[in-house]
Amino acid sequence: MKPVYESNQHFHLGYYENSKDIEAIAYKIIDEDVWDVYLDFNEQNLSNTEPRSNYVKNFGYKIFSIHVDDLSYETANKEFEKWLLQKGLIHKEI
Repeated sequence: MKPVYESNQHFHLGYYENSKDIEAIAYKIIDEDVWDVYLDFNEQNLSNTEPRSNYVKNFGYKIFSIHVDDLSYETANKEFEKWLLQKGLIHKEI
């Protein structure tokens, strides 16, 4: 079952380095200190490594959650970049 999200609390996250343009959206769960981050792999032309059970219609794949009440855009974007690195979807140049 899909959680119920705050209608006015979400972030558009993005990674725009090294010729990449990858975007996701984080939504705050009502009455919880949790933000769920969704990515539409097809829309982003990325290979999908997530289980089919993580798919939520009209949202995409839930890729991870951030457990905090007051999430900043900077923190959310850093977590998104860490996830992209862990999944091998981006590479940091040294």
